[in-house]
Amino acid sequence: MNTRSGFLNAICLSLLFISMGVLAGGLDSGTDALTNIKTWIFAILGIAALIYLAYCIIWAFMEKKSWSDVGVALLQVICAGGALVAGNWGLSLMA
Repeated sequence: MNTRSGFLNAICLSLLFISMGVLAGGLDSGTDALTNIKTWIFAILGIAALIYLAYCIIWAFMEKKSWSDVGVALLQVICAGGALVAGNWGLSLMA
């Protein structure tokens, strides 16, 4: 077993055990927990995207990267944001 699959198995099992504890309290507490987790994930990923863009822009000003790399980084951040919005939309379908 390689490290990646072991890491993914550990995450899946931990999510399974977390969800069991959340569901023991009822549907409202589970919904509140998922909303809190979603809010934290959005905030962390938004901050990470801003840091990544700032990093690419600074390196472009120092002429270590080209401005086309900044454009690619911007498109990557846009795609990541689109994935978050699509995931949020998918979760709202289940509610």
